[in-house]
Amino acid sequence: MNNLKTFRLYLILIIFSVFSSSCIKKKNTSQPDIIEKFIHISHTRTKSNPNIDPTIEKMSFSDFSMILLGGDLAALTSENIETMKHVDSIFNLGNANTLWSLGNHDYTDLQLIKSFTHRPTFYSVNKNNITFIILDTQESRSNICGEQLQLLKNIADTIKNSKYLIILHHKLIWMYNYNELEKLADSISNAEIGDCFYCINPNNFYKDVYPLLIKVKNKGIEVICLAGDIGFKVKKFEYITSEGIYFLASGINSGKSDNKVLIFEHNISKNTLSWDFKLLSDFE
Repeated sequence: MNNLKTFRLYLILIIFSVFSSSCIKKKNTSQPDIIEKFIHISHTRTKSNPNIDPTIEKMSFSDFSMILLGGDLAALTSENIETMKHVDSIFNLGNANTLWSLGNHDYTDLQLIKSFTHRPTFYSVNKNNITFIILDTQESRSNICGEQLQLLKNIADTIKNSKYLIILHHKLIWMYNYNELEKLADSISNAEIGDCFYCINPNNFYKDVYPLLIKVKNKGIEVICLAGDIGFKVKKFEYITSEGIYFLASGINSGKSDNKVLIFEHNISKNTLSWDFKLLSDFE
């Protein structure tokens, strides 16, 4: 009899233990996603050196792991060392996480620029499964040729571990010779389509560059072309081609209340990238 009572008690204890453990919530052992932010800023120039847009001069960039500069930073950014020092004090031009695609207003003295950036005017870098290519659209009047084109070819041939390819450049070179976009150029780009130094010149983007971008896209890698020569007429631009290539542009007109910057959020844990245009005044 005592053995039966003991058995029943033992059985009750087991049932209670199982029931209790099933009611205890499992602890959430998952770690929060690792997220980094990039900021794309362009056309920050004012009418005279050395100052740039006053809001940007006061900004803190501590929340951003990378600064992507779309060109035309000052009236004549490399005209003298004082202006370069001022711009450098804001953007830290020599930092490996500051990427700068030169515009026509930056182009006075390339050797002076290189003494601050310690890099050529076109190059590539990789960070956390994103490949960045920085192009110089002033070098050959909007044409991507010679060593620049070879750089693109090499990356298109060899890229495999990146989830995204971001091509940073100043001029909206993809507006030329693309019927739907060319019609919009005068209402979007700061510079018109033409033959001047600052213009969107006749170029080889769709002949030589775009096929390479499609080649990358066909590998399952998202391709984003990111330009900086807007701000006077519009503050943002976004377009996706039928092949799934993104054309983005952002730029400001110094002192205007509707100025916008482009913010990227890279979820490293999930390997995803999103972006949004934000009012510059949000960062005051």
